[in-house]
Amino acid sequence: MIPVKLALKNFLSYGEDVPPLDFTQFHIACLSGNNGQGKSALLDALTWAVWGEGRKSSQEKKADNSLLRIGQKDMQVEFIFDLEGDRYRIIRSFSLVKKSSRPTLEFQVFNQEKNEYISLTAPSIRKTQEKIIKTLRIDYQTFINSAFILQGRIDEFSRKSPRERKEILSEILGISRYDELANLAKFHLREVNNTIMTKESRLEYINQEI
Repeated sequence: MIPVKLALKNFLSYGEDVPPLDFTQFHIACLSGNNGQGKSALLDALTWAVWGEGRKSSQEKKADNSLLRIGQKDMQVEFIFDLEGDRYRIIRSFSLVKKSSRPTLEFQVFNQEKNEYISLTAPSIRKTQEKIIKTLRIDYQTFINSAFILQGRIDEFSRKSPRERKEILSEILGISRYDELANLAKFHLREVNNTIMTKESRLEYINQEI
């Protein structure tokens, strides 16, 4: 995943009309500044857009509420990235309507022939999220335990149980793919064995008839 653009609206300390962050203008970046100036918010915005998770929202019952800029009713993060020759766009929004909340999630891929984004959005947020994870081939837990270190949680991986660490390493190394191949091989083996048993039974019947 190669970041291209990140645009925020009413996300944490960022209000409206915030200039988008253009990743194509640099190769290496260092975020510096005083506390509370929005450095971590940019990283939270990225993970919230992609996985619906943010460092400051992980302990909240209604996660999105704590990420919404104080005094505002709606927020949105747009994230564009390149992956294996294709360009994708994720737009995640959250709105407060009276006493209820309204989250939305859009997933799109850029069509070069039509010069426009084509929707990959599924009928539900859950299904759309599954599409995003399947496209990236990495979930939130794997991301924050490998390529991304949360502020104040550098020991995130070591705090996991042995089973959880094994699952994360399996995702990072792609071992789960070999598990899928092993299961597929076992399935085909059962099919072959069933075919052999059927033919042997048929052969035995023919021999008895002769």
